[in-house]
Amino acid sequence: MSTTRILLIDADDTLWENNIYYERVIAEFIAALAAYGVTASRAQKTLWETEQRNIKITGYGSNAFCQSLHEVVHALGVVDLEPQIRQWENFIFHHPIELMPGVRETLPLLHSHNHLILLTKGREDEQLGKLRRSGLEPYFHAIEIVFEKTVQTYQSMITNHQLHPATTWMIGNSPRSDINPAKAAGLRTIFIPYHTTWQHEIEEIIPDGDQTIVLETFAELANHFTKETP
Repeated sequence: MSTTRILLIDADDTLWENNIYYERVIAEFIAALAAYGVTASRAQKTLWETEQRNIKITGYGSNAFCQSLHEVVHALGVVDLEPQIRQWENFIFHHPIELMPGVRETLPLLHSHNHLILLTKGREDEQLGKLRRSGLEPYFHAIEIVFEKTVQTYQSMITNHQLHPATTWMIGNSPRSDINPAKAAGLRTIFIPYHTTWQHEIEEIIPDGDQTIVLETFAELANHFTKETP
């Protein structure tokens, strides 16, 4: 596969909307806590600290996120919100799939000229559910769902899929997960900024390695990857 151009493509907030559903729940959660006298600043601080403490153990996705919500209400003494948290988890898990602009038209073009691998993190059942609801599953030659995206993750991808770094690109919206560790592993990268990136994923793009290409929309990938490799 070393002579084939490989595109590793992130899912959440690259192919479809994801963070907006978490932001909606957080806003409703903070409003619900306010009714019990908890200030927004205290609620936000407690949630952030809880998520940062848990994320290395629970990983990502609706279940992990709502585990943190459960811990927060216990820490703040507002256990009456437990049933509502279960409803929020169900909402996030089954949210409608809203594709990012240009994805529906562009992905088939990329598929016809490249080898596409979906590389996303989170719970397998949740991510596969979103992929199937999206209708995009047929365009991927392989699917990898990982606990976290680290340099070791990308090194394993290179080994397991026999990738050649010079012809392999990681495409995503998160400098922390999609760009910097991929660059550190020697891959080429394309950054498509998302309008409301989760605070945990915000990070400066490292200057090392090949320069990261920055695009405004997913559709612009067609300009780079719909010609045959030399």
